Amino acid sequence: MAEESIRAPENRFELETELARDLGLLGATTVIIGGIIGSGIFGAPAGIAKQLGSPGLMMLVWVVGGILSFCGAVCFAELGAMMPRTGGQLIYLRQVYPPIIAFLYGWTEAFLIQTAAMSAIAFIFTSYLGYFLPSISPDNPLVTVGSYVFSTQHAAMLVSIIFLGAVNYFGVRFGGFVQNLFTISKVIALGGLVLLVIAIGGEWGHFRPLFPENPRPDLAGAFGASMIGAMFAYNGWHNANMVAGEIKDPRRMLPRAIIIALSICTAIYLAVNWSYLYVMTIEEIATSPRIAADVATRLIGPIGGSLISAAVMISTFGTINGGMLAVPRISYAMAKEGLFFKWLTYVHPVYKTPSRSIIAITVWGAIWTFLGDFQAIIDSFAYSMYTFYILTVIALFILRRKYPNVERPVKTWGYPITPIIFLAIATWYVGTVLIFKTWESLPGLIFLAAGLPMYFIWFRKTK
Repeated sequence: MAEESIRAPENRFELETELARDLGLLGATTVIIGGIIGSGIFGAPAGIAKQLGSPGLMMLVWVVGGILSFCGAVCFAELGAMMPRTGGQLIYLRQVYPPIIAFLYGWTEAFLIQTAAMSAIAFIFTSYLGYFLPSISPDNPLVTVGSYVFSTQHAAMLVSIIFLGAVNYFGVRFGGFVQNLFTISKVIALGGLVLLVIAIGGEWGHFRPLFPENPRPDLAGAFGASMIGAMFAYNGWHNANMVAGEIKDPRRMLPRAIIIALSICTAIYLAVNWSYLYVMTIEEIATSPRIAADVATRLIGPIGGSLISAAVMISTFGTINGGMLAVPRISYAMAKEGLFFKWLTYVHPVYKTPSRSIIAITVWGAIWTFLGDFQAIIDSFAYSMYTFYILTVIALFILRRKYPNVERPVKTWGYPITPIIFLAIATWYVGTVLIFKTWESLPGLIFLAAGLPMYFIWFRKTK
């Protein structure tokens, strides 16, 4: 591919930023923070505590996650500023790798990563709904087949996904209201919980011993596998490049915004986990289905649990709705480009929505609910996100060598150290998940493999 093919979007970048380069440091920072902090902090700590059983290691997981996210974000910022075209990661992969890689990314992103994420978030939503409706519980079976149990909570997950799929099928007006509401609620829930713990207090003895006195032989591998929940909670850092075209003086401001935003997110996650540990033991956290509500209840009684549960429900409900707004547009765009089935390009003549894509995403989101609980769902797919992130960061090195003269409005801060750190940690993370959680990661591997015959049978000739 000629160097001019990358110059063209770079020139377009200059034109677009002439029109809308009014986002300052504060605005860019809040956009990045809003894209990162979501529902994972309410669901991930229990799984991390169960796998590691150590307060110090539990906190360290969130530190390593913050470092990994920062290193990845500054790499993506350079790619996004150099090629500011709709499609993001798909565009970067298509510049460097054979078309099948871009197809597998789109296939996995739309129908595994995003839909399974919606199912995982639906599990958190219904867990906190169970605070008000105790009959909604993983321990309340509806159907039992051997060792598999389909519970009332799974049924509630299905209802929530199908309901929001139907809402978005008929239009998008509902989306903006819900998104504003869930953004406010998650900030109130997290900040209020930390302040409550500081005001009332807890027990420092819960932090002893901080680290295991006799570390297990497979600790390095177990630590990497336990990062699944934290990586899910930090996911969103890869969208930092989306503000590159709208920020004032991006070469100087964007790295600052990323550093500040990731520092704040890491601090918030550490503060919240500290709050959990200050009030409850590591063993109690490991068995808590709704840790935030349990902590609030222990501090000020049922009213605290009710307020936190309501805030988490609003937040997670809005997050699922956000997925229903965005994810069908991925499969719709893929189909428009000839990278997926043509019938997904259908736009409803009355509601003007990508109705068939919405139906497809709703069906896949419903399917992933059958995997089980929050940890089982994220185990099946979270590592696959980082497989493509690794390929994208490798593409950064290739593009630097292949097109050295292309203007880069933003350059990777700390290059080449930061991308090397990212590749080292991310590769270790993916590898340990596949080794230590082979069975749990199998659904994602099968889904990824299913994309290979699909590509060669239907889409290989797509330009």
